[in-house]
Amino acid sequence: MSEQDFLLCIGVNTGNSLDAADVVLTKFGVDGSIADLDAFSEPMPDSLADRLRRFRTAVVDSLGDMDAAVRCYEQRAVEANSSTFSVDELVADFTLYVSGAVKELVRRTTESAGKPYSVDLIGFHGQTCAHQPPSISRSRETAYTLQIGDGELLATDTGIPVVFDFRSDDLMNGGEAAPLAPGHHEHLSRHLKDRGKFPIAFCNAGNTGNISVITESPGRGAVVSGWDVGPFNDYPDKLMQGERAEPCDFGGKIGAQGRVNADLLRLLFDHGAVTDNGDNYLLQPPPKSSDPQWYRLLPELLGQAPVGANPLSFEDRLRTAEYFAAYVYFYSLKWIATELLIPTCFALCGGGWNNPISRGHFEQLLAGNFDEHPVLPEHKDAFAQIAQRLRSSSQPVEVALADEFGFSGQYMEARLFADAAVCRIMGEPFSRPETTGCLTPTVLGILRFPDNNPELASENLKHWLSKYRSANLTLDKPGVFDRRWSRAACGWNARTKLGVSAT
Repeated sequence: MSEQDFLLCIGVNTGNSLDAADVVLTKFGVDGSIADLDAFSEPMPDSLADRLRRFRTAVVDSLGDMDAAVRCYEQRAVEANSSTFSVDELVADFTLYVSGAVKELVRRTTESAGKPYSVDLIGFHGQTCAHQPPSISRSRETAYTLQIGDGELLATDTGIPVVFDFRSDDLMNGGEAAPLAPGHHEHLSRHLKDRGKFPIAFCNAGNTGNISVITESPGRGAVVSGWDVGPFNDYPDKLMQGERAEPCDFGGKIGAQGRVNADLLRLLFDHGAVTDNGDNYLLQPPPKSSDPQWYRLLPELLGQAPVGANPLSFEDRLRTAEYFAAYVYFYSLKWIATELLIPTCFALCGGGWNNPISRGHFEQLLAGNFDEHPVLPEHKDAFAQIAQRLRSSSQPVEVALADEFGFSGQYMEARLFADAAVCRIMGEPFSRPETTGCLTPTVLGILRFPDNNPELASENLKHWLSKYRSANLTLDKPGVFDRRWSRAACGWNARTKLGVSAT
């Protein structure tokens, strides 16, 4: 390839756990090729993670009203005698922390290769602090999604153009703003299909589980769908953090000492993930998206109320929460339309699968081993139908980490945003009605240059922008939207009426 036949893009992701910034440098070819060159994780300082958690709490307590959230956060910081109390400082510190991770990746890559790399682009997700999609709010106008991070500052500090605020375009176009992973997984699946790894489901597991299904049906060709499954390691992690002062159940060692309790399983399924108007999120058909702020820590799960005659042991509560993660994942396969081929390849990505208890339960459910894994009576028919479809497939079920399919699972989400950034430059939609519920296929993200100067972009990026005529494809009015956070923060609908239109 000539130098203008590919882009070198760094993807950045910081998840809900606030443990690290994952950064990956990937080469994206105009022919659709995708190859990781290097990757790195920068641990997040505890003080920064604590401030982000406090700001998230302020946003939730303020029902998404950003002016009120800023006042709430800063007043609480003053009362706690904090030396870093302003939201402006928080956004800047978070962005510069990400910038440091990007610079360190470039340094390591240059040192390893023995030559400097000219990075063309950064795909920056920002830190999610709240997410209330239409499926939760029940109104497009009142839906919002909040990611903080200053793309302009990141571009200037790194000297590399940045595409960021991906979710706003989808939400303002009527979508859920999540999951965005199916767009990236569809691109990866093209490489796997030639190796017989098809149909395939990419199964991401963090605080929330989400799934991308890439399959086909007779006469329709390829079909891509995806949705947020629901809670995954959110419950086990909170149990460990609250009662054992550990971040998670390392190696599943404590969960292995417990037993699954069917009564607690029912309570979690019926009441664990509930929308604003009291609907059970798990029963809603896709497209749908969720967020940990909607997951309820039931008193029975916390050991504060009995299940049956007596409170359960910590080990039993933890084991049930770990099983619940696998259970809702398997249950969600019912949403794959019967006319589609059900996936036989399951590529696992995300830290949740590091827990062998949850992973083992999921593998056993895929194998149809229901005798040793409790199934609620009202779900037995659905589970039997899923198992029958899997058995009827011409290929055996294969469950493996995404790395074994040829793509790093640890950096899957970071690469996702690099891919989304490249698609923004090419003017290609990254979300579709089938995956997020948006009204039309949607191009995602806004572009910022170092010092707001397009001439500081690489010659390669300038060539791509000119070739695809993509500089102004999305709703981008710096004078209307706050640079500190996503355009589709609470109240976006009123702002789009200030002389502009939504996507």
